[in-house]
Amino acid sequence: MLFIFLVIATVTVVFGATIAILYRDRQTEFRIIFGFTAGAVLGFVLMLMVHLFTEVGYLTIIVMWGGFLFIWLLEQFTHQLRARFRNNAGGKKSSIWGVNISIIGLSIHSVMDGVNLSIAAEKQTVGIALAVGVLLHRLPVATVITTALRRGYGLTKTMLWLTPLIITPFVGAFIGERLIHSVFKDLSDFLFAFALGTLLHVVMDGLKGGCVPSEEKMSNTTKIAFVVGVMLTLCVMYFIPELGHEHAH
Repeated sequence: MLFIFLVIATVTVVFGATIAILYRDRQTEFRIIFGFTAGAVLGFVLMLMVHLFTEVGYLTIIVMWGGFLFIWLLEQFTHQLRARFRNNAGGKKSSIWGVNISIIGLSIHSVMDGVNLSIAAEKQTVGIALAVGVLLHRLPVATVITTALRRGYGLTKTMLWLTPLIITPFVGAFIGERLIHSVFKDLSDFLFAFALGTLLHVVMDGLKGGCVPSEEKMSNTTKIAFVVGVMLTLCVMYFIPELGHEHAH
């Protein structure tokens, strides 16, 4: 199952990049994609959060917010590094360093995606729900990065910069496997909660329009797509018996 998740993780990056290439000047499609995926991820997180709280306890919620904080701090560190290089280097050199730092930050995030997928592979049905959330958010990330880079560096360099986003989930999966089958083997629920928290940052970006390449913070199109994503996901998740809704059947 983990290998299938990793293959899909690769496909989502390629698919996201393809969307950016085919619809590079059509912002409506980008807003729909990002709004829907952010909403769907929030739906998965909410239902799985309730499941963890009910089955394990409130500590999982604290751990979940630890996962969110980890990704938030990573993003803040990346922003500070970009600003420092922008101030110390000029012109094209500053721009390239900014791209490199951004890719490094996203690659670390992709390592976490791989870790999360390895955790998901151990959790059967609810794990699949986590995996879908992880895989969904990779699509708009690839779309936005490709759009931003292709405009200034061309298709070949853009694809080269996207390569780490394809490779690093495999590294993360290896790390995750070692964690799950070592000292953390009895803490799988807390690893699962931490993984959920890392996805919350994707939702926050969607709510503030952080990944939409536009001056507009959040368009009505994004809002509608976001709500549809949340509602559709909650409807689907309701019929998953592991979430405590066996009576729905």
